Amino acid sequence: MAAFPPEREEDFAPYVPEEVLRRGLAYFKEGRVRRLFRVGERLLGEVQGSEPTPYRVEVGPGLVGRCTCPYPSFPCKHAVALLYAHLERKAQDLGALLAALPPEEAKALLLRLAHLPEVALLLAEALVPEEAFLEGVRALRQAFRLGEGEEEARRLLLRLDRAGRKEVEAFLEALPLAPFDPEPYLRAALARYLQLSPRLSFLLALYLRHPSEGVREAFLGAALEEPEQALGLLQGADPSGLKRGLRAELLFRLGRVEEALGALREGLEGVEDYLLLVERLLALGRAGEALKYAEEAREWFGRDPRLLPLLDLLVAHRGSPEDHRARFALKPNLEDYLALKAKLGRAFPEERKALLRQVKDLALLARIYLLEEDWKALDRLLKGAPPEAYPRLAEALEAGLPEEAKKLYLEGARREAEKGTRKAYREAAGLLLRLSRLDPKGAREAAWALARAFPRRKALWEELGPLLSENPHEPAPK
Repeated sequence: MAAFPPEREEDFAPYVPEEVLRRGLAYFKEGRVRRLFRVGERLLGEVQGSEPTPYRVEVGPGLVGRCTCPYPSFPCKHAVALLYAHLERKAQDLGALLAALPPEEAKALLLRLAHLPEVALLLAEALVPEEAFLEGVRALRQAFRLGEGEEEARRLLLRLDRAGRKEVEAFLEALPLAPFDPEPYLRAALARYLQLSPRLSFLLALYLRHPSEGVREAFLGAALEEPEQALGLLQGADPSGLKRGLRAELLFRLGRVEEALGALREGLEGVEDYLLLVERLLALGRAGEALKYAEEAREWFGRDPRLLPLLDLLVAHRGSPEDHRARFALKPNLEDYLALKAKLGRAFPEERKALLRQVKDLALLARIYLLEEDWKALDRLLKGAPPEAYPRLAEALEAGLPEEAKKLYLEGARREAEKGTRKAYREAAGLLLRLSRLDPKGAREAAWALARAFPRRKALWEELGPLLSENPHEPAPK
C-alpha cells in the first residue's frame, strides 16, 4: 500500500472487499461521518451507523484499525466512509498541533478537556491505566449480574496490551462468571497473561474453578518453564481429580512416562479415569496392558453407558462372548447379536430370548427377525407397532420386504398429514420421498391423494411440491 493516510481512492480501494467499499462510499455520501481528525499516520473519527450512538473508528497504515461496530472484519464500511471523508477534506494533524504547544498551554488544555466526562475517562486510561482497567473489571462484574457484559468484555480486550499482571488476573477471575461463553475472551486474556511472568498458583486456582481447555493449556504451558514448582502445587488434596489429571499430563510432556502412568493408575476410581489410562497406553503401543485395564473397567462398571468406548476396544482387539454381551447390554446392536450367534453356536438358542428382551428398538428387532426369517415374530411386531415407529420400521424392511415397507411409509405419511401442522406436513413429504426410492409412481400418486384430501391446506401443497407433477386440472390452493 501507499503511504498513509491515503491521497487518492486507489491507495486503499483495491484492498477492500467490493461490497464493503460500496457501502462505505454510500455512508460517506449520506453525510454520516460526524467527526474526523488525524494523529500522525492514524485517522480517527465518528461515523453514524444504525445505532443512535455513532461508531468510533480508527484506521492506520495497512488498513489496520478498529471500530466499535459489531462487524467481525476490518476494515468495515464505517472505516471506508472515514477514508473517503479524508480524501475530500484532508484531516488536520492534531499531533503536529499538540507538539507545537508550549508545555504550560498543553497542560492547561488537558485540564480544560478533563471537564468533559468522555475525555476524562480516556485521560484516566492513559494516565492511570491500571486503575482504569480495574474499574472496567468492576463494571464488567456488575454487567454479568444483569445478564449482560459482552460489550464491556470486548472493550477490556482492546486495552489488554496496556494492562499489567494484577489487572489481567482480575479480568481472568471475572470472566468465568459471564452469562455467555467466556472461552474466546479467556484465551485472549491468557495469551496476554503468559507474557507477564505468570503465577502458576493463580493459573491452577483458576483452572480448579473453571476447568476449561484454554486455562488447562495455559497452566501446562507455564508449568513447562517451572516444572518442579508446578508438580509441587499439584500435590495434596484433590477431591475433583483435576490436579491429578494435570500432573499426569505435565509428566507426559516432560517425557517422564512411567511417572505419568503411575499418576493415572493412582486415580483409578471412575469410568473417565480408566478411559484416560487406556487411551494413553494405546498411544504408547501397550495394547496388552490397555486391554487389561479395559477388562477391569468392564467388571467394575459394566452397566455404565460411558463404558462404551472401552467395550468397543475390547470387541475390536479380543471379541470374546463376554465383551459382546457387555456391549449389547449397554447398546443393543446387530453386530453383537450376530457375533454371539456365531461364537456360541448350539448354545445360542438358550441365550436368544434374554438378548431379545433387552432390545427396545423395534427397527432392530425387525432386522433380527428378517435375517432369521422369523415371520411369525415379525408379523406380531408389525401388528403391534405404534404409528410413530412406522418410518424406522419401513427403513429396516426396505431391502427384505419392500412391499411391507411401502405400506408403512404410506400409512405414516397419511397420519402425519392429518395432524395439520407445517412440521407434520414436512414429515409426510419426507416419508413419501423415501417411498419414491422403492416406488416413484406410487409415491407421486400418494402425494396427489393427500393433496386432494386437503385441498385448502396450502402448506401441505408446498411441502409436497417436489412430488406433485404438472396437472392443469389440479391447481394449487390460493
